[in-house]
Amino acid sequence: MDKNDIYLRALTPADWEGFRAIRIRAVNMHTGYVLVRPDKTENQTSKYWKEMLDDKGKKVFGLFDKDKLIGITTVFTWNKDPTGKTGIMAMNFIEPEYRGKGYSNFLYEACIGFAKNYFKWDKLTIGHRKGNEASRKGIINHGFQFKETEEIEWPDDTRDIEYRYELNLRGLR
Repeated sequence: MDKNDIYLRALTPADWEGFRAIRIRAVNMHTGYVLVRPDKTENQTSKYWKEMLDDKGKKVFGLFDKDKLIGITTVFTWNKDPTGKTGIMAMNFIEPEYRGKGYSNFLYEACIGFAKNYFKWDKLTIGHRKGNEASRKGIINHGFQFKETEEIEWPDDTRDIEYRYELNLRGLR
C-alpha cells in the first residue's frame, strides 16, 4: 500500500456495482452505526444504485487504492430540513485495513468542498451514534459544531442517542 496510489474521485453511474458492493459491506460490518438495515441495502435495484450516483443535487465520492475502491462518502440534501437548505454528509466508510492512516480527511474535504459550492445549502450536518468515538473525532476535527442529540430507533432494533453536528457553509464561502 503506497500512499501515492491513494486518491479520491466522484463516482458516476458506471461505478454502481462497486459502490453497491462496498456499501453493502459497510452496512453489514457496522449495522449498529448506520441508519439503514442490511436487508434493505442488499435488496435495492440497479436503478437505485445508479440514481445515487447521478450527480443531481448530491455527490458520492470513492476512495481508491490504485483501482480498488476502499472507501466511500456522500453528501446530499437532508430530508429533515423542509427548507432544503441543509446538506448531510453520510455513508462514511473506509475498509478496515486502510483506517488510521488519515484517509478520512479525503472524505471530509471532498464533501465539505462540494457543500461550500452548492449554494442551495446554508449548512452541512453530520451525525454519529453514541459511543462512535472515531466518527466524533473526525467530525470535530473538520470544524463541525455540536448541535443536538436525539434518541432514535437504530436498524439493529435498539434505541440509542444520535449526536448531530453542523457546519456553517455561509461562513466558509
